[in-house]
Order: sequence, then structure tokens, then C-alpha cells
Amino acid sequence: MFTFQPIELLIVLLASLALVSGLAFLILRRRDEILRDFLTPEEPDIEQEFFKRKSVEEPVVPEEVHEEEHVTEEELPPDLGWGITEQE
Repeated sequence: MFTFQPIELLIVLLASLALVSGLAFLILRRRDEILRDFLTPEEPDIEQEFFKRKSVEEPVVPEEVHEEEHVTEEELPPDLGWGITEQE
């Protein structure tokens, strides 16, 4: 009738073990996705929150415009060259 050699039995056992472990892995992964979807609270759209535009405020215009004060050369600090001024 059926005569099995030990190597054939070993191949069948290893194939069935691989099949069962692969199916178990797929079931657990799908279960994890389903639980994550149901148990994770709804979060706001982070991208939309990050790029949300702020309301534009109108710049404050001063009511009085002061005339520019004229500065004479005597009031300016002495120029020492290359943008360096003498500090007091």
C-alpha cells in the first residue's frame, strides 16, 4: 500500500509546519490592523493642522507720521573703516 520513507515524512511535516505558521502570521497581522483601527482614537489630520493658515492681521498704521530728524556729521560716530565704529 503506502510506503513512506523517513525523508518524505520529514518533508510533509516541514511543509505543513510552514503552511500553518504562515497562516498564523497572516491572521495575527490582520488582527493587529483591525484592533489598531478600532482602538486608536481619532486624531486630527496632522498635515492639515501643520499647514493651516493663520488669520491675517491688518498692520497697525501709526496715526502721526514724524518728520525725519536730520543728523549732522558731527553727531555720527567716527568711521574706523570696514563698518567698524568706535564704541564708547
